[in-house]
Amino acid sequence: MQSAGGRLTDRKRAAIVQAAVEAFHTYGYYAASMDGIAKRASVSKRTLYNHFSSKEALFDAIVDELYSRVEQLPACEFDPEREIREQLTELAHTEVNFFISEDVQALARAGLSRVLAEPEVGRQVDHRRLLRRVEIWFQEAQAAGFLIDADAETAALQFIGLLRTFAFWPMIVHGEAPPNERERKAIVTSTVEMFLSRYAAR
Repeated sequence: MQSAGGRLTDRKRAAIVQAAVEAFHTYGYYAASMDGIAKRASVSKRTLYNHFSSKEALFDAIVDELYSRVEQLPACEFDPEREIREQLTELAHTEVNFFISEDVQALARAGLSRVLAEPEVGRQVDHRRLLRRVEIWFQEAQAAGFLIDADAETAALQFIGLLRTFAFWPMIVHGEAPPNERERKAIVTSTVEMFLSRYAAR
């Protein structure tokens, strides 16, 4: 009975977070109200406040959900027995598919509605957690002698930045449709080539 209640509580919490994502996206962080979020989630205000004491707490939950989605991505470990271009291509496709997914786009838009107005909040977000898996892969490739000795975090930022330029920001900023399969392949291929031209061990 207790576990069933726990599952119901988890479902209500998830419904509230989803409602907050929709409200922040539709109205912006500041215009969205706790009353409106409770209605969207089909819960009472008391239930809402039992889970989240404020909109700030809801924002934190959205950021945590984005972290969680990153941590759920398939594990990527460098394999010295495989061609590095092939591995980078697989890694890039995984990242692009993540960026363009509806859930991640919604979470990002909801978070940006506050961060754009409060840069100090953006500085508190641990952006490194969003690229840590890629940074570790680069470190492993460096240790195996496949990439030059360079700052792995910077390399990861550049790699992810190139992908986001074409497969994330146009959707977020301009409302463009996600790139189709041919476009995704072109984005990945050019990114991998540019990255290897800079970081591949000679």
